[in-house]
Amino acid sequence: MTNYFVFPIVPAIREDSQIQRALTSKASSVFLLTGDIMELSQVIQLFHSSGKYVFVHIDLVKGLGKDEAALKFLKVQLKADGVITTKGNLVSYAKKINLVPIQRIFLIDSQSLVTGIQQAKSHSPDYVEVLPGLLPDLIKQIKDETGIPLITGGLVKTIGQIREALDKGATAVSTSQESLWSIAI
Repeated sequence: MTNYFVFPIVPAIREDSQIQRALTSKASSVFLLTGDIMELSQVIQLFHSSGKYVFVHIDLVKGLGKDEAALKFLKVQLKADGVITTKGNLVSYAKKINLVPIQRIFLIDSQSLVTGIQQAKSHSPDYVEVLPGLLPDLIKQIKDETGIPLITGGLVKTIGQIREALDKGATAVSTSQESLWSIAI
């Protein structure tokens, strides 16, 4: 299996203005959480030319449907490496077409923890991304119960938070905090 997260800090790109900084970062992968279908091909090519893997959040890119056809388009036409989604059915289909799926789950209460673990077990994504990223005590539990590598993100603003998440067993930490994209860990 390819190690998409050799450098475990993942730029979560929310604005076009962050693209250049992410291109020159130490990151081995990036999460595209913005953009539209018209510019996506060029952005993915830019990152690939810089040796970075690209994961597209299908729920956040404008003009991209939230269905199997959109996943095929991402894989075949745009050459994305992976997809981020909250939708279990898309995780399952992405696996079928060899598009690396990251299932994003939001932890807002104890029931969302139970539901998120059940969904991850049911759809078997290659990775689970848990938000918010400031819940390091739950990282080990989710990883142990699902057996799936875990990425955490959301509200991560310090190197200490990144180190704590990695120490608790996270494979990687995503953040839109540009000052953290190339730090030594």
